[in-house]
Amino acid sequence: MRRAPVHWILGVWLVGCGGGEEELTCEFLANPENCWADAAAAVRACLPADPEIAVFESDRRSCGFSDGTRVVFDETLPQFVEDISQELEDLGFIIEKDGETCGRFVDRLENRMEMEAGELSAVAELHSNRDFHVHCGDGSTLSANFDRIFDCAAEGIPGPTDGFDLEPTFVSFSISSVTTPGELFRCETP
Repeated sequence: MRRAPVHWILGVWLVGCGGGEEELTCEFLANPENCWADAAAAVRACLPADPEIAVFESDRRSCGFSDGTRVVFDETLPQFVEDISQELEDLGFIIEKDGETCGRFVDRLENRMEMEAGELSAVAELHSNRDFHVHCGDGSTLSANFDRIFDCAAEGIPGPTDGFDLEPTFVSFSISSVTTPGELFRCETP
């Protein structure tokens, strides 16, 4: 009797256990327990509960909240949002809480956003053919035409994206999800 090679059995098992691609729907995006919303809420939980404006360090590399929580950017931030693509490869930051990294977010500035906090993670990306994917930390991937994300937004359901504004005196950052409405954090010069 011939036995199937172990690598063949493992491959069949992996295909049957997730990692496949599902349709990215408005219902998924509206569910507060979807992977993007879960990861966004976990990143938000790293910040102080009460809305508070953080104070920029003079080098524009970090800003701190009164409870000691800090947002530390991967690179010094330019003064204007228009300068981002010329001065930065990525817009990334970590959130330090109680001296440890609590969350991380990176906008690759080429239609790819990555975030993680604790055991939760998610990636959202737009491909050149207008396919939009959300990759969840459990290995699943959801996909839709990018126009579908706009249809959801027209229904009041936020799409998985981010937003930021850079000015000489402040930076404002948001993660768009059903669990994180509005501004995630704001840093201002003293």
